[in-house]
Amino acid sequence: MASPAPRRAPRLLIAHAAVVAVVTVLLVVLASRPVEDANIGAGLALLATLPFGLPWTLGLLLGPTTWATATVVALAVGCAWLNVVLHALLRVHLRRRAAARTAGADAAASR
Repeated sequence: MASPAPRRAPRLLIAHAAVVAVVTVLLVVLASRPVEDANIGAGLALLATLPFGLPWTLGLLLGPTTWATATVVALAVGCAWLNVVLHALLRVHLRRRAAARTAGADAAASR
């Protein structure tokens, strides 16, 4: 029996997680600094975080403006990390399905 092919590094998943980690740190650092006026930096970081949490972050755009900053930041970051987890689970599912398809093809060929 042939040895299994070496596993490739999940480059896209690693890049996705790395970008979300950087944006998360940026957003948390900027949102945690107290300011007297509007926190423009945190607002820009929040806007950068929202696309990584789509479609779950669409509710934040329609949410009430009375939500605390910590709530908005937690929801935006949580949605972005939820997408990273879903990305990883999709990758696992597709690899298992491809392995099952290969095993089925090997079994059919050996008959």
